[in-house]
Amino acid sequence: MPDPLRLLIVTGSPDDASLVLEALRKTGLPFEAASCRRFDEGLDALRQESFDVVLLDPGRDPGAAARVSGQTPGIPVILLVSRDDLDLAVRALWRGADDYLVREEITPELLACTLRHALALKRAEAALGRVEGMWREIGGSLHEGVLVVDRGGVIMFASARMAEILGYPAGELPGTSFLSFVDQDDAPRAAALIGRWSEDGRKEAELRLRRSDGEAVAARVAASPVTAGGEEHPGMAIGVADITGQKTAEEKVRRRNAQLDAINQVVRTAAASADMDELLAGVLEKTLELLGFEGGGVYLIDPGRSRAELVAETGLPEGDSLRQRIVDLDIPPYDAVIGQGIPHFVEDYPEGAGDGIRAFASIPITAEGKVIGAVNLASRSPHIFSPAERELLTSISQEIGSAVERMRLREGLEKAHEQANFYLDLLTHDINNANTAAIGYAMLLREMLSGPEKNLAGKLTAAVRQSAEIIRNVSAIRRIAQESLVPRPVDLDAVIQNVICLFPDADIVYEPQGRWVAADDLLSEVFINLVGNAAKFGGPGVSIRISTREEDGTVVVSVEDTGPGIPDAEKPRVFEKFRKGGAKSGKGIGLYIVRVLIERYGGRIRVEDRVPGHPESGAAFRFTLPACLPITGRTG
Repeated sequence: MPDPLRLLIVTGSPDDASLVLEALRKTGLPFEAASCRRFDEGLDALRQESFDVVLLDPGRDPGAAARVSGQTPGIPVILLVSRDDLDLAVRALWRGADDYLVREEITPELLACTLRHALALKRAEAALGRVEGMWREIGGSLHEGVLVVDRGGVIMFASARMAEILGYPAGELPGTSFLSFVDQDDAPRAAALIGRWSEDGRKEAELRLRRSDGEAVAARVAASPVTAGGEEHPGMAIGVADITGQKTAEEKVRRRNAQLDAINQVVRTAAASADMDELLAGVLEKTLELLGFEGGGVYLIDPGRSRAELVAETGLPEGDSLRQRIVDLDIPPYDAVIGQGIPHFVEDYPEGAGDGIRAFASIPITAEGKVIGAVNLASRSPHIFSPAERELLTSISQEIGSAVERMRLREGLEKAHEQANFYLDLLTHDINNANTAAIGYAMLLREMLSGPEKNLAGKLTAAVRQSAEIIRNVSAIRRIAQESLVPRPVDLDAVIQNVICLFPDADIVYEPQGRWVAADDLLSEVFINLVGNAAKFGGPGVSIRISTREEDGTVVVSVEDTGPGIPDAEKPRVFEKFRKGGAKSGKGIGLYIVRVLIERYGGRIRVEDRVPGHPESGAAFRFTLPACLPITGRTG
């Protein structure tokens, strides 16, 4: 088993801590968590215990993350902010925070992705620190070469290590000028280093020396006066350390730090983006700025198709072939770039052959191990892509891929919010319908005070009861949309008979069959909507027949009526949300709810003619439900 993730949550809101812990449980990651409500308590916990990640609510203090990072520089700090505090979060990213999460948008997937990204970034920074320290240690432990020169700079003595550094036999160095082994550009500094005879003390400089094979050697040179008896400074002792390896490593670290800085700039740009268009435009502009190129574009694969679409572009001239909105993945270079994940570089197009473009790069955008698109970069001047630049572009494309996936998760969350709002619309619609019915009955009572008041009062009571039931059921539908509910055995006869009681004036025929199905208490909504629609739209004298039969482990239910039926042209759309039809049209939500519930139970529903080929003779709604044993049959 992997070691559990040690997490410290510092927030004044118990809801924040509960939200994060619940999301962590759903990720399946092993973890141990501690929670502090005050910032100073969080700092004390960090001094006393070891943690892998800190989730911090900075309040209104953008410097809070910096104080945590200053105390524990190796631990990622992820901010917990609200949508209204994004400016604060962006400022904090420049002052020590590694990432942030918007509390209203936290999902298990987004939380796991953010934690992994922050930990990976810290590991990379730690690895770079170890590499830099290693090379400093190596440079400090190298054996120095030793030279002794006279006042004219002529070598009088050379150690074996010195001869090894310069690539000459040790016996060939005495009698030659030290300056003859120094790179021409560094010769003046070397002459000054060994020419200050009147000054005491050690003098140092970094010089480039030339080996016997012409190769340059980066050297740290230290010169000290030599005294011999009473003679004043007859020469200089020179210690030479070959620091070529150290310089190479430092240059690699410098380039890697520059790459990390460039990647961080892209990450910050992506993190500050409000939507996909802003994200792609921002990271494209930042990448072009880092490379010094004039134009480019971003393509993303159209899901399920063999092409990619241009979703962001800047700086490309009108009519340029690189501005194609759709590209076929079977043609170069996209067959290799997107099809196989192989970067494509052109460093010098012949003049006039590339629509004014002289250098071009197309880099695959990857996310979770697969190619999802490509980023194109173009320059009007030739450009040699160094290995470091190619590595940087690959890293940036991976960050773009991660940002795109995160944005898609965010957009998915927004769509979920839209769906929740839709259920609120459902609630409002059905309450209004029930209240309208209640008001109608009340008006009839007022006009018919001498008529059958008891009957009308009963109808009013039934309408209000139906309104209350709708409120309860719609609330349950909203809960089901957010949670997975386990169906239970339901007595189908009891459900249907209870619904029939809600329509005392309707002509409804049903013969109980003793069938049980796997469903829940929302099943009655299916029959309320189907029977209610038939009674409402069927007209005077409409008859409704409900029947059931078992077939291959399912119960097939039919609800038929003798009303005006549904035209063939409307049948494919009858279950759509807000679909309207018929002379007494409603908001078109009832049949949509029916389809959602039936499919939730694992069934399918369709609408047909009661008399095949004769839509005008009435409609027949037929659907399936999973059959199951009655509750009493599951004991003993």
